[in-house]
Amino acid sequence: MSHDQLGTVSDDVAEAIDMLARTHVETPRIRQLSTAFQRLFRADTGIGDRLKPRRFSDGLETHGIAIIGASGSGKTELLHHYFKSHPSLQAAPGEKWSRYLHVTVPSPATLKSLGFECLKLLHYPNVSDRSEKWKIWDLVKFRLSKAEIQVLWIDEAHDLYKPQEREDLLNTLKSLMQGEKAVVVVLSGTEKLSDILKEDRQVGRRFAKIYLPEVTLATDGEQLARLTTAYAQRVGLEASPSEELIQRLIHAARNQFGLSVEIVIGAIEWALLAGKGTLNVQDFAEYWAAQEGCKPDKNVFLVRNWAEIELDERAGEAPVRKRSRRK
Repeated sequence: MSHDQLGTVSDDVAEAIDMLARTHVETPRIRQLSTAFQRLFRADTGIGDRLKPRRFSDGLETHGIAIIGASGSGKTELLHHYFKSHPSLQAAPGEKWSRYLHVTVPSPATLKSLGFECLKLLHYPNVSDRSEKWKIWDLVKFRLSKAEIQVLWIDEAHDLYKPQEREDLLNTLKSLMQGEKAVVVVLSGTEKLSDILKEDRQVGRRFAKIYLPEVTLATDGEQLARLTTAYAQRVGLEASPSEELIQRLIHAARNQFGLSVEIVIGAIEWALLAGKGTLNVQDFAEYWAAQEGCKPDKNVFLVRNWAEIELDERAGEAPVRKRSRRK
């Protein structure tokens, strides 16, 4: 195969894989999020289908949502899909801003750096590094109001917690949801985020908590099998995943739904690049080996005792220990 031919094949595969990656998987999680979100808004009478934040505590404050799940659970994809598909959160014709702002906690993760990141996204980057935190966040709140942004989504919010900034963090969250310019705050992060919200009852009570549970064969096996078959067929591959393959998939994904889907798409890409017509366990094994950097005798998709391979949270660390399989 020539370099030109290789480039064409790779481009076709990349386009197919990008299409799969953009496909949203409907789960009970989206319905749970939708219900929680609807509680936080009311119709803005006289402005079409526009919504406005609902006020609680005699009109003094808004409330928020915290989406909590392990790495790979699909938190970010869930929120991306919901916000991008919600008609009342989109920019109206001729308007510059959507009704929500998505910001990921930067590194180093401090309140100050997050405030600067918000201002940069709001096209207001020229703020002195010597500015105090409270002034930065007052400016963030003001710019959100000027842009008529009603939802501030802070992704990877668990990274914000620093013992020395505990009080400032909790006070900032409260401030964002108080006063005339209050917004709805959406936080997404790992279980550590739940611990943060438990530290202050006044802050914690303002957030509805949605936990993304681990996947299991009993609760999610059939959906993952259907998803694997459907995704493969959409790009011209045959697939008939066995129950054992789905068990291995769930274990390889650390029992996380988002990571399970990512592995399925990666295996499909591997099969397409190899010019195959059928998706099988070898494609999963080769993709997973490349991602994890593991040896064949520690590959969940190859070894007989795959259930005894204990996986660390970080990719590439897969020590084998004799133990019962996690559910």
